[in-house]
Amino acid sequence: MTRRNKNNPPNQGQEPDVNYEERLHQAILLRRIGYDYETIAKRCGYASKSTAFDAIKRARQKALKEDTQALVMVQAEQINAALVIVNERIARNDKESLWAVDRLVPLLKRQAELLGLDAKSEIPQGATLVREIGAEVDKV
Repeated sequence: MTRRNKNNPPNQGQEPDVNYEERLHQAILLRRIGYDYETIAKRCGYASKSTAFDAIKRARQKALKEDTQALVMVQAEQINAALVIVNERIARNDKESLWAVDRLVPLLKRQAELLGLDAKSEIPQGATLVREIGAEVDKV
């Protein structure tokens, strides 16, 4: 049996490791119950304790990123639901419309923060921005 030198996920420059996910899952479980990286490397077939450490670290980062993305989606849905209510109140054009306008601004601000709409541009001031438009134009 040939052992992989690095803990690369399948299709990253080496032959696919059909047991990659299973080995990673086992490594994470072993680490959670207190095993050191040297033991994890031996039990899970990693080349060294550093490759075991790297594999577990990447898995944790991926899980954190996925959890964060899920939370952003939940909060975005909550803001959208609140915006529907606020916009309906504004459309009534009655005495509660002013209240709704007051609620609209913080909701839109939070939505922009959450979605990164107000992120600072990395384009230097005075630079010309050219964007490619995904449409074909017939030559005349």
